[in-house]
Formats: sequence, structure tokens, C-alpha cells
Amino acid sequence: MSPHIDKEKTRKTIALVLDKIKTEADPWLLNEYQRLFKKEVSLLRRSKTAAYLLMLCDQGKRLRFNRRDDKRSGEEDAPRYPLSEEESKRLFFSVGRSRRVFPREILGLINTKTAIPREDIGAIRILDNYSFVQVRNTVAEKIIEALNGQNFRGRPLTVNYAKSRRDEENESYASEQDQDHSEEEDI
Repeated sequence: MSPHIDKEKTRKTIALVLDKIKTEADPWLLNEYQRLFKKEVSLLRRSKTAAYLLMLCDQGKRLRFNRRDDKRSGEEDAPRYPLSEEESKRLFFSVGRSRRVFPREILGLINTKTAIPREDIGAIRILDNYSFVQVRNTVAEKIIEALNGQNFRGRPLTVNYAKSRRDEENESYASEQDQDHSEEEDI
């Protein structure tokens, strides 16, 4: 005997997911997940996999990992959702996976030093040697002032506004131009 499925509730869940894809989901991030899904799940198993994830969502359950199965063990953290670009800034944190940092620790650090609510903190991206944290415009400066220079695991922490790749490209172009001008003066 199979468990009862509330088909109306499931239809509403599907409609809600489709609406959130249009209105809230970051298209770039969603495409990355889609690419990964296509790469990892064979064509014949994709709809079964999607149905299983829908079932978990519909039942209010989360997929759990055993610590030994999940090498990163950061999967237990609550997911962070991106804030809109207009209302947020990205901050650079000088710690990453190499120092065994996970999103929950960055959240805890921000919370203990600033008392900023979690709703003002968006997506957290942990890379090997540094991390990026998306925060509301209204609290960005407060976080930088409170955390920049603080000791974290025995080393000073650097926290500042993250530079976009476009800014970095412009800076390297400008420094090349300055170098060209200085060479002209030496001649």
C-alpha cells in the first residue's frame, strides 16, 4: 500500500517552483545547476530524480548526508539565497576552504560581531583561499568595520568590498597604460 499523495498540494508546489524560477532564481546559478544535473544524471533517470526531489520538497524533508559521505560537510548548513543585485553588495573575506571555513562559521562570525539579522545576508560562496558574501547595501559598511582586521583562527581577517572582474580588468589595463607612459618618459 503506497502512502497518500496530496495531488493538489503537489500541483501547487510545482506552480510555486515554476513561479520562483521566473521571479526569484538567479538565471546564471540555475543554469549551473542545470548543467551539473545533465552531466551527473543520465537522460533516462532525470525525471525520476526530479520526481524524488519534488517528493522530498512536498513532504518537507531535506536530503541528508552522512559526515563520512559528504567530504565537505558544509551541506548541513541552511541554504543561502541570493539577494537582488540592486539591494546588495559582495564582500571579500580572506578565508576559505583551505582554512576549513564553512558558511555557518561566516554567519556566526558576522552575527557575533555585528548582530545583523540573517535576512540581510545572501549567498555565501566559499572558495579555496577566500570567500564572497552577499549582504544588503545597508549593512555592508557595518560588517567591514566590525570584521576587517579581527583575528580569526590566529590570523588577521581581511574583509572589504569585492571587486568585480570588470574592475580588475580595467585596473590591469590602466596599470599597463601607466607602464607604457613611464617607458616613454625614460627614452
